[in-house]
Amino acid sequence: MKILVAGAGGFVGRALLKRLVGHELVLPSRRPEQFRGLGLNGVFPPFTEDLAGLVLEHRPELVINLLGIIKEEGPETFGKVHLEYTRRLAEGAARCKVRRFIQMSALGAATASPSAYQATKALAEELLSASGLECVIFRPSLITGPGQKLFSDLERLARFVPFLAAPSDAWAAPVSLEDVADCFALAVRGGVPAGVYELGGEERLDFAELFRRGLAARGVRRAVIGLPRVFFLPLLPFFALLPQPPLTREQYLMLGAPNVPSGRFPGVKELLGAVRPAF
Repeated sequence: MKILVAGAGGFVGRALLKRLVGHELVLPSRRPEQFRGLGLNGVFPPFTEDLAGLVLEHRPELVINLLGIIKEEGPETFGKVHLEYTRRLAEGAARCKVRRFIQMSALGAATASPSAYQATKALAEELLSASGLECVIFRPSLITGPGQKLFSDLERLARFVPFLAAPSDAWAAPVSLEDVADCFALAVRGGVPAGVYELGGEERLDFAELFRRGLAARGVRRAVIGLPRVFFLPLLPFFALLPQPPLTREQYLMLGAPNVPSGRFPGVKELLGAVRPAF
């Protein structure tokens, strides 16, 4: 099958590519050299913002959209990456009548959310629902596995501080990278009906416990103090002055909604039959 994967060089994309060996792949990227030597069959065109034109040029049977950012930088805004890029991919997919469109969304996606990240993810879902395409939309919680940026950043920070602090009233249901990649691969094979799926692990953890588990999995032992989320609000202006803020205003807003499955949609267990441990 000919598959176009937008965002294939990211955290989930790299795991998914291992499951797509043998397919004819179209992997647009600003660093196409990263895909060479991986035994992949396909082409690696330079990334272009004319995503509709890119889809029409290569005419895949299936489109997977993994494009996403967790922090806005310059022209790369949440509205542009999450919504406008999805719009362009969907436009091209509709014009060349792709068989299926698979979208990476996020738990907590809601148009009324004060978080621009969550609001633009929800608007992209609405756009796809109105597109006429056969769409599978995955909403994962925090994804754990090799290359996870949050825990890499925490590990670096732990080298310089005797303890860490994290919100004790913000929640996630961490899900393993392998489970997320398997769900995407199953959707590629046609084993997932069109619709919305919430991908979470079996444990609901507050962020203090999440930090402890994530660091322990990397062999790092540090005390993590749980504090109410509001405690971090007055610190945000100071954090914003740092080259790598430990918490941005956008991330603070995202933490206001539990990042756990609602139970209204199927999840990992329904799709795969079992759920791997997140750590």
